[in-house]
Amino acid sequence: MGTRVSVADLVWAICGDRSEGLEAWLSGRMTASPRFRAFIEEHRDKIGKKVRAARDAEGIRDLALELETAYRLLSERRFALRYEAYAAGKTRGPDFTVIYKERPACNVEVKRLRGALNASAFGKWANAVCDKTAQLPPSIANVVLIGAQGRDAARFDAVDAMARLRRLAEGGDDTFFARRGYQDARDFLRTLPRLSAVLYIAGWDADVPDTVVLWANALAKHQVTPEVARMLAGMWMQAAE
Repeated sequence: MGTRVSVADLVWAICGDRSEGLEAWLSGRMTASPRFRAFIEEHRDKIGKKVRAARDAEGIRDLALELETAYRLLSERRFALRYEAYAAGKTRGPDFTVIYKERPACNVEVKRLRGALNASAFGKWANAVCDKTAQLPPSIANVVLIGAQGRDAARFDAVDAMARLRRLAEGGDDTFFARRGYQDARDFLRTLPRLSAVLYIAGWDADVPDTVVLWANALAKHQVTPEVARMLAGMWMQAAE
């Protein structure tokens, strides 16, 4: 058997001399969770490449939310995890595929909203949802996890924002959706059934977030089962160990 790589060596291999705070967080999470440590060790080259590609501290925080999501998913011992499974086919796809009872249960795509998010930040929210929905595969349930930070993030109404987005699409606001990469409003409505749910985490960088909201899409082709939905939300509502 080979010598096991230490946590410190894994952190160095991934972070190098970057100093945006990822090192201490990564070390703490790997020490707390053997499953997360095994995940990091398996994917250290890929994660290290992402660290080096990050242009600034904002890019590092984007990656931190992605890795925090992996940590939370792996805290549910009934879940197994595939990381960027669609990349092998050279297609844009979700970050994680959650395996439950030995079968794919859903994909989870992660998006961090940069800057302040307050009650009037609908445009920023719509940009994120429209972009992520476009890359979701049609053959499985898909969850878009959106994380935000800042004292006003907890006041943002994610359920109302999704209802407003659907009203704009059904009302035929072609200009709104053309600005967000779609041909028109009907093009967005054709894509929307790929989105099974949105999981909104306000204050994701705290051990216990300020707000956890799961919005389920009634138009989804593949629904997330109630059991898996509870597990996805529950892994954020409990304190990270």
